[in-house]
Amino acid sequence: MSSEKAPVITTSHEDEDILKAFEIPSMVFVPMVLKGVLELGILELLAKCGQLSPLDIAARLSIDNPTTPDMINRLLRLLASYSILSCTLVEDKGAPPPRGSTASGLGASSFWTTMELLMHQLICYSEKRLSWNAGLCLYNPRIFTHPHCLKDAVKEGGADPFTRTHGMNLFDYMGQDPRFNDLFNKAMMGSSVIYMAKIAQHYGGFSKAKTVVDLGGGIGETLKTILSKNPHIRGINYDLPHVIAAAPPIPGITHVGGDILKAVPKADVHFMKSVLHCGDDEFCVKVLKNCWEALPPTGKVVIVDEMTPEYPETDIVSQTTFLMDLNALRMTGGGKTRTQREFADLARASGFHAPKYVLRVYNLWLFELHKKM
Repeated sequence: MSSEKAPVITTSHEDEDILKAFEIPSMVFVPMVLKGVLELGILELLAKCGQLSPLDIAARLSIDNPTTPDMINRLLRLLASYSILSCTLVEDKGAPPPRGSTASGLGASSFWTTMELLMHQLICYSEKRLSWNAGLCLYNPRIFTHPHCLKDAVKEGGADPFTRTHGMNLFDYMGQDPRFNDLFNKAMMGSSVIYMAKIAQHYGGFSKAKTVVDLGGGIGETLKTILSKNPHIRGINYDLPHVIAAAPPIPGITHVGGDILKAVPKADVHFMKSVLHCGDDEFCVKVLKNCWEALPPTGKVVIVDEMTPEYPETDIVSQTTFLMDLNALRMTGGGKTRTQREFADLARASGFHAPKYVLRVYNLWLFELHKKM
């Protein structure tokens, strides 16, 4: 089933109410991105040249880092979703994949997002540009957005802004900072309560499972909700040891520490919520292959994650998805939200059939991957 045919179990009013609550604290990413594209000279370039593809922008800025076009694409589509830029999808048969995903094999035909500046008068005069830039700097506190690293990350590739700022990646940092680890776990738990209540109510895909493993399950709140509607299940909550150390005892659930890149427990169902967007394609394929090895022939992977639209619409679901993509860009090494085509490529590379889209709840899609035998 394609995502277009999968039912949406939340109303437009529910989407607006809930996602606005998530959007407000994330809106800091918009001035963060504006500051970055100003420093890179992208807005001035668009004002002078009109519509340009990310490849053209990178070339005109003399940036030869191969990951730069993908990162520029991600920055500009966020701005397009807020109508700061206009966007056109153009077929380019000779271009590489639009997300720079060399492992996904999207084929010869691809789409590039191209941008045109709507607010060009703001950068036509140097005094206005300087004034706007100063205002953006004022609203980009380092502790939240690491704005001084975004330009370098786009130009140079390599480490993400969080790692550039703190000298280690997000998950290593959590292992060394108990206060931040606690805050992160509580934030994940809070969002899981909202999403999983709806999913547990409407999704019947756990009814025949005996064992369900929640990969990257935090302190167990998500699995707890699943078991509340499926008490017959034996639950295994699997996450990094320093995360599991903070997990409380929960009836029916065994907490297990480990690394999903090395191995995962055997089960009928592997469940992953907001995990794949934390890593690059190599990370995702490795995790999914580990799932394939640990699942029986009839087993499946149930994934809950954002899905990027091909075109940056201006609705609240699209805007929230692009904001979360920028959060992945700044906080993870190679993490990103993905399109339906990109999820299909990951499934194919990992030994699974194409994703079966089951439902959407707010800005997250639930889909299943079934093994090819």
